[in-house]
Amino acid sequence: MSRAGVLATVVLAGCGAQPDRVCREPLVPAYVSADAFLRLAERAPLPALLVVNPASGPGSAADRRFGRAIATAQANGARVLGYVPTQWGARSRADIARDVERYRTWYGIDGIFLDEAAGDADRVEQYRALAADARAAGATVLVLNPGVVPARAYFDLADIVVTFEGSYTDYLAWRPPAWLRLQRTAHLVYAAPPTSAVDVPPNAYLTTGTLPHPWGTVTRPRACP
Repeated sequence: MSRAGVLATVVLAGCGAQPDRVCREPLVPAYVSADAFLRLAERAPLPALLVVNPASGPGSAADRRFGRAIATAQANGARVLGYVPTQWGARSRADIARDVERYRTWYGIDGIFLDEAAGDADRVEQYRALAADARAAGATVLVLNPGVVPARAYFDLADIVVTFEGSYTDYLAWRPPAWLRLQRTAHLVYAAPPTSAVDVPPNAYLTTGTLPHPWGTVTRPRACP
């Protein structure tokens, strides 16, 4: 298992002060309003890792409602990650670092979710720098989301790598490489039926939400009782 895999195992095993309130689902993107995030945060059990996205990032000013919702989720045992887009490597390091710092100072989040991550080997060093910046800013959990299986070096940069993001139909047809089983990964699946007809791995989050905004629908994690 890679260093990232070991770290993520520790993260998920110890992510909640109140384990009875926390699901084993590894990662749930909740791109919803502050009020909806608060309702989710007040509802037990919670996902182990919950991604918050106030305005395709932290936004231009702190929002007290999101602050309350994030604090509530943390108090109830979830770790909250701040959503930061990277535009597949096109966004500047300074802009990304600014977003990370805003999440830290405004909301005291636990980690960072770097979305729209590149997956090609040529950009590994660029993302190594972004990962180092996030860690230096206090992120104890770091997730990369290329949405596909990236070059192997990316798994050394983050605690979890999202190796699939797409529709339920495409997920059923997806055949990942065998070596991926040794890595700590997450799968984000939308347009799923209310009840899945097939078994899916525990690291897959399924939502009934559909395009263009599937992650605006937060489906109760399957690992919850």
